[in-house]
Amino acid sequence: MARHIPGPLFFDLHGPSGMPMLFLHSTPDDHRLWMYQTAHFSSWFRTIAVDLAGYGRSPPAQQGLSVSDQADAAWEVVDQVSSGKVIIHGNSMGSMVAMQMASKHPGRVPALNLSGTGYLPTRDAMKVWAKRYAEEGLGLRYKQCLDHFSPAAQKLPHVQHYARIVCELNNPATLGSIIAMNEALARDPEPDEFFDTLVMPTIIISGTADRNHAAAKALHTHIKTSSFKEIEGAGHAVMQEAPWLYDGYCIEFLAKLGLWPGEPPA
Repeated sequence: MARHIPGPLFFDLHGPSGMPMLFLHSTPDDHRLWMYQTAHFSSWFRTIAVDLAGYGRSPPAQQGLSVSDQADAAWEVVDQVSSGKVIIHGNSMGSMVAMQMASKHPGRVPALNLSGTGYLPTRDAMKVWAKRYAEEGLGLRYKQCLDHFSPAAQKLPHVQHYARIVCELNNPATLGSIIAMNEALARDPEPDEFFDTLVMPTIIISGTADRNHAAAKALHTHIKTSSFKEIEGAGHAVMQEAPWLYDGYCIEFLAKLGLWPGEPPA
């Protein structure tokens, strides 16, 4: 069992066959951030959407939790499905967990898909979020879920509905878990040499309206095996704002690697 996580993570599995494809969400979201991708990619893969510790239906995050602990717990999930290879998608916090997973077991990750992230040698934003949650309480979660979308998308009823359904799973441990995870993200920036351990093909998909867009371009220069795609006007949650574009870039990427079992992209 992973350190600082009192029990196995919850995950939602779809697809009867195929290589596992793991989805890791941002904070303060949960596995439903990836609802379009699990619906789509489960036609060809066994999609595994995880609630990281402290989110959704997973056990709470304990003080001292690290990104590495979340990665260990996510590998425990994968091992329940397969002892072989897994394609990993991560957004924001999930991208940081995904990179840790890939660094720990590079031979098991034939493709890495990152979004809502970047090269962040300092983590001041995470410190600010931890402080705000401590001062403002759990009501901030709805606001932060909306903050992951571009200003135009935040006004859409279905985006507001998504933010509400995430918050419906709040429980007495949620606030402390979100604070603990933001503190972990602020505490554990990767040294530059870490990125040299990411030897697998990687795609970075960034929305031009994401505050991390410039940092995403910088991350591309640090991961030598990476390619870079951008989605015009999208915010942090690119997979929800433009799922057809996000999925299309991923399919093109996987097809070039011989990992796409469906019809070749047009």
